[in-house]
Amino acid sequence: MGNPIVLPAERERAEVAAVLASERFARSPRLARLLAYLCHKYFEGEADQIKEYNIATEVLGRPAEFDPSQDAIARVEAHRLRKKLKEYYASEGAQHGIRIVLSPGTYVPVFTRTRSVSAVAPPTLPPAAPAVLPTIFERPIPKKRPWIYLLAAAALVFATISFWKFSNRLRVASPPPGREMLLPVAAAAGMPGSPVRLLAGCTMRGHTDPTGKVWQCDQYFSGGRPGNSPHEFLWRTNDPMLFQNIRTGEFSYRVPLQPGAYELHLFFVETTYGPGMSTGGGENSRTFLIKLNGQILMDNFDVLADAKGPNIADERVFRDVHPGADGKLSLEFISERGQPVISAIEILPGIPDRQLPIRFVAQPTSFTDHLGRFWSPDTFYGGGQMSIHKDTVNGTPDPDLYAGERYGNFSYAIPTDPRDSYSVTLHFAETYWGGPQAPAGSGAGNRIFNVNCDGVRLLENLDIYKQVGGMRALTKTFHGLKPNAQGKLLLSFEPVVNYASVYAVEVEDEGK
Repeated sequence: MGNPIVLPAERERAEVAAVLASERFARSPRLARLLAYLCHKYFEGEADQIKEYNIATEVLGRPAEFDPSQDAIARVEAHRLRKKLKEYYASEGAQHGIRIVLSPGTYVPVFTRTRSVSAVAPPTLPPAAPAVLPTIFERPIPKKRPWIYLLAAAALVFATISFWKFSNRLRVASPPPGREMLLPVAAAAGMPGSPVRLLAGCTMRGHTDPTGKVWQCDQYFSGGRPGNSPHEFLWRTNDPMLFQNIRTGEFSYRVPLQPGAYELHLFFVETTYGPGMSTGGGENSRTFLIKLNGQILMDNFDVLADAKGPNIADERVFRDVHPGADGKLSLEFISERGQPVISAIEILPGIPDRQLPIRFVAQPTSFTDHLGRFWSPDTFYGGGQMSIHKDTVNGTPDPDLYAGERYGNFSYAIPTDPRDSYSVTLHFAETYWGGPQAPAGSGAGNRIFNVNCDGVRLLENLDIYKQVGGMRALTKTFHGLKPNAQGKLLLSFEPVVNYASVYAVEVEDEGK
């Protein structure tokens, strides 16, 4: 009996299995789940069910009350998937005869053919292996290297089984984006309720930030008055919408929470007083007291002094925050000089005695690494420029982490709980002076810079190319770093020769 004919639909399924088994998608499990879901619906004839709401609730972990008009998570992840597929077919899948395309404005996958793919009999496989192979395995395997054939077949079996397992289990648990870490089961089981995100002074509609997190209009308040916070540009934030409105005057919040440890984030900006402002004034023009559950949280708080200038986003963080005996977290804002003011409040399920990890990449969009950890878009920065690269960085399981850099003379003011010490890991690569299009004479000595943390020298005369060469990842980790009096880890990158550069930053709490 001859080998069976591979039908077009089988080739499409095999292409999905090959893509899911690729190294690029193995490093992006969230996008792999999304692709598997979309293709499953397509193959089952349920393309009409591929809706933004279904994607968000069945794949991305959103609750049943998900509102697509308030939360752009499905659109954000679909955009990332389109980008990932484009990268895949420009590299690993460049020789594939069938390609998966996700066109802008739709979530339904389309299978296109880039060359003749008429019915071809697949190579004979061991009985346990499926008869369907993706087109990358159509070329004959040299007889002198049978181990390649066996490894390829084994990889395909694994990918195909994984794909069909997904078909039988559509509802996939997936943590929402945000600052998160992989927790032991016992710790995760003790986590408190859902996050609370409030836009102070907002009276119209909420906001979905660049990572897909939903911020609600103002509620749970008493006293004060809403207002606008006019500004043309804000430093140290990737989301100026959080600072568009304010609540000012003397006011309080009583936010209902489930029992447990939370992490409190307060967002401020001074747009009235300070150098260059029309009203003049400066430090000590506005100071106020903040109480948490009746206890002083911050006294004589001066937004201008805390942020070190006007029109600079200022965030303060406090770990181990608990609701009171009445099940509510109480915040009071009391005038000392001028009127208290706040732009936004965020309350996150926390970790006892630890601040949640902070991870961000020098890119305009978020990133999920091979461990499933979420990295926010570039934020907390002052100065410098962002640059995006197309060439692959080696020596890392996450080359996409190095797709963009911040370069120049710049700094990051990273908000932390001032009671603890932290480890900071910086990710570097030399993609300009060591890249494929590097100018003549490139190499060691073309980029040298220093890195400081709150005035303490961490790295002196760092030459990335001299240490690891071009297009290779370099990480540097520092322990026991203490935030300044304003609760910031202030990382400054100072050029010595040419510009300073960094690709990603991660901060983890090491305790008191």
